Amino acid sequence: MLALTGHGYGHLAQCAPVVNSLRQQLPELLLTVCSSLPHAVVAARIDREFDYRQTELDPVLRMLNAWEVDIAASRQVYREFHRNREQGCQHDIDLLEQLSPDLVLADIPWRILSAAAHCGIPGVGLCSLNWAAIYAAYCEDNSEDRDILEQMMNGYRAACLFLAPTPAIPMPDLDNVVTTGPIARRGSRQQAALLERCAVDGVTRAVLVALGGIVTSLPVDNWPHIEGVIWIFTDAVQSRRHDMVDSNALEMPFIDVLASVDVVLTKPGYGTYAEAVCNGVPVLTIARRDWPETAYLNSWVQQHGHLEVMTRAQFFSGDFVSQVNALLAKEPGPGIEPAGIQQAADQIRSLL
Repeated sequence: MLALTGHGYGHLAQCAPVVNSLRQQLPELLLTVCSSLPHAVVAARIDREFDYRQTELDPVLRMLNAWEVDIAASRQVYREFHRNREQGCQHDIDLLEQLSPDLVLADIPWRILSAAAHCGIPGVGLCSLNWAAIYAAYCEDNSEDRDILEQMMNGYRAACLFLAPTPAIPMPDLDNVVTTGPIARRGSRQQAALLERCAVDGVTRAVLVALGGIVTSLPVDNWPHIEGVIWIFTDAVQSRRHDMVDSNALEMPFIDVLASVDVVLTKPGYGTYAEAVCNGVPVLTIARRDWPETAYLNSWVQQHGHLEVMTRAQFFSGDFVSQVNALLAKEPGPGIEPAGIQQAADQIRSLL
């Protein structure tokens, strides 16, 4: 059973390659996915058929946009979730008793890991972060929030293993962490085919705008026109500019689109960062200083690839031509091996 958080698409991008690898090694393995994400989104990443149960296993951070947490609303959601903890724990226990899985893989709901331990089912956490560390960065230092954090940590401690793919935040309060290499899909670089499908004359370079699964209004009318450059968006944008296209219209797998562009414009987050670096694509990111992962993610990209940072004001005004040009001057690299896929799969397989 895969227990998947509903916060954006990055967690799905992180665990899907591991699940797909496991199913290749164990063709008889049956998979049930439990999540609040849309089925179509999950199916786009998971190979072969699976049973799907749409359910919310953890509270989802409320976001003002793709990179900014709505702190007050998120505190309220987390507190409400924990005030109903007894009922929620029973829900998870009932779910596990109904499904009777041989293993629970969580990215990264914590309550289901406690329920798995209660039912005697091996549980494995898989993520470059944990929600306790994230909530600790935004919560208030009062007795209710301290109790919430302790309950969350107890869930993660109940797992047999907590697999932390590189680059992960430090997790000193967990003694079950096993670090792996990076986890990401690798695509096929087909730049000539990509530019031909964009069907815009004079285009020689491409920038992919991939901000994850959080809906954000994009100020594209303010963005620069750069000679020879086309902007490719993961979602349709409201613009009549000829140099902006929807990736869904290109009839090319998303990972091949990403592998074929010259720059990825994104925000700090594991999924897109890891896919960009493993495919040798430079990254233009939006400053996100309050997000606990940012320093670790940015340092890793700088070590293994190319990174430029723009402020949020630059993102909205379009004043980031210099950063784009600096990255366009870099040669695409070979990328690095996503060794964490097999490493994580081996760890999980040992428990089946």
